Amino acid sequence: MNLFELIFRPEFLIAATLIIGGTVTAMVLTKRQGKTSTRFQPGRAKNTADMPSLSFADVAGLDEAIADLREIRDHLANPGRYEDLGARLPSGILLYGPPGCGKTLLARALAGEGGVPFYFVSASSFVEKFVGLGAARVRQLFAEAKENTPSIVFIDELDAIGRKRSDNTSGEREFDNTLNELLVELDGFMGSSGVLILGATNRPELIDPALLRPGRFDRRILIDRPDVTRRQQILELHARGRPMSRDVDWGLVARDTPGLTAAELANIVNEAALLAARTDMNVVSVMNVRQAVDRILSGTRSSRVMDEAEKQLIAIHEAGHALLSLMLIGVKPPARVSIVSRADPFGKSPWSVEEGKDTLTKRELMAQLMVLLGGRAAELNTFGDPSTRAEDDLKEAARLARRMVESWGMTGRFELAGHDAERISISSGVGAGDDEVRGLLQQAQRGARSVLADNVARLDAIAEILKERETLTDLDLIEITGLASWRRSHTDDADQGSSATKAPLQAGAG
Repeated sequence: MNLFELIFRPEFLIAATLIIGGTVTAMVLTKRQGKTSTRFQPGRAKNTADMPSLSFADVAGLDEAIADLREIRDHLANPGRYEDLGARLPSGILLYGPPGCGKTLLARALAGEGGVPFYFVSASSFVEKFVGLGAARVRQLFAEAKENTPSIVFIDELDAIGRKRSDNTSGEREFDNTLNELLVELDGFMGSSGVLILGATNRPELIDPALLRPGRFDRRILIDRPDVTRRQQILELHARGRPMSRDVDWGLVARDTPGLTAAELANIVNEAALLAARTDMNVVSVMNVRQAVDRILSGTRSSRVMDEAEKQLIAIHEAGHALLSLMLIGVKPPARVSIVSRADPFGKSPWSVEEGKDTLTKRELMAQLMVLLGGRAAELNTFGDPSTRAEDDLKEAARLARRMVESWGMTGRFELAGHDAERISISSGVGAGDDEVRGLLQQAQRGARSVLADNVARLDAIAEILKERETLTDLDLIEITGLASWRRSHTDDADQGSSATKAPLQAGAG
């Protein structure tokens, strides 16, 4: 048998096919394994540091936090002076507070002030489904930071890996491994490595206590929503370098935007500039700023056209809210009133207590209830027929009244001992304080109707001008009603404890 006949024998062909197929399969598998190793090997992806050009001068409205961080800046810039005195740099600093208030900006400004590398990482990027990968990434991050000392490591959303371990299921082994590795790295620093760790969270109550003990995140700084003075500082900072009309008063804008975060305030300035550009203006005008505030607070205008009857009803409804907010002491008048339909999924109410008050009396809360029910009261007084416009008002008033009864013990049988409203069973049908809640709402509505009935001319004046202009500011409302001097005198009476401020509430007591 020659070689040619041997090669083409069936048994030889089968054996050759198996050998070649096995070799190809092995090569493919090896290549795939190599790709997987490259993709998930933590050492292959280095963390990049940058050198921020920001400084504390680029941060407004955070004076207390900046004061706390100045010594850290000095330590980073002149470590020898502190080491000679035996002072160590805190291992970690936790920045906590609502989102959008400037935690990341402040961290970058600290790095810029100190002239040190800045490593930014989101804590959620540490958690992987592959066991050991998260811990390896933590080790790699801190190893790179140590190679470039002094440096700052900023871990955003720290609660993503720093959550209390009791809150996790037993199956989240990788989560626990990553947190444990972070704790080990923090213990290895103890202020002597030249690496400062900054953590940021919106939910400090979720952080594992082990992260907060001395030697880890042992300094905590609150980054909160700005008050009116700080809001003005933030607005002026973001307006710097932009062509602004001279009559733009950022103090008035700050007063009209209670509760907004630094990010939202920056958005107002940017939105005003966009509106000016859209209309080919060379400077940002007061109207641009007002429209920007309106957009941020309430959303964009609806294109639906209202008929005259609906416009009259809405004008009366909004005028009822506005007039009561002007006449009842302890309630902050709205920044603006509008009959234009707007989309606001967040349920923000413009009717609020005076800013800066943490403790409220029953009389002030009753005034709040009356303002919330003022739209429905104006409808009943004027038309004798309620509308669906009051839906959100009624929900918010009911929530407030229930808190007055069940959380703050302000009525009847709960007067001496409030209890947690969440403990009341929804499925039981009737809450323990429903009668008291209903009584407060009825009393507030009677009071609102009485005050509006005594001020029909003012109510109608607001409604008529509101129909014409569609939007009125708080200054417009005071001018229309002539209540400027009345409000000043009654505010002074309230500060001195005079009974004069009780008049509107007494009208609703019957």
